[in-house]
Amino acid sequence: TEPFVINIGPQHPSTHGVFRMRLTLDGEVIVDVEPVLGYLHRGIEKLAEGRTYTQNIPFTDRLDYLASMTNNLAYV
Repeated sequence: TEPFVINIGPQHPSTHGVFRMRLTLDGEVIVDVEPVLGYLHRGIEKLAEGRTYTQNIPFTDRLDYLASMTNNLAYV
């Protein structure tokens, strides 16, 4: 069969808006996956350069909206 290409995301419910997948299918078999990352990039690293250790703690809440406390624990 002829390869079929499907784009999933970044607005697809299963990806939560953080990345996009480009799937190549052969029938129902996935032949290739090309992940495209960077949709959640917010430039936190650049913002943190000019701030103190304690001033950066609120930024770690915003790194991942699904696991903000985990990022705080890793930073502290």
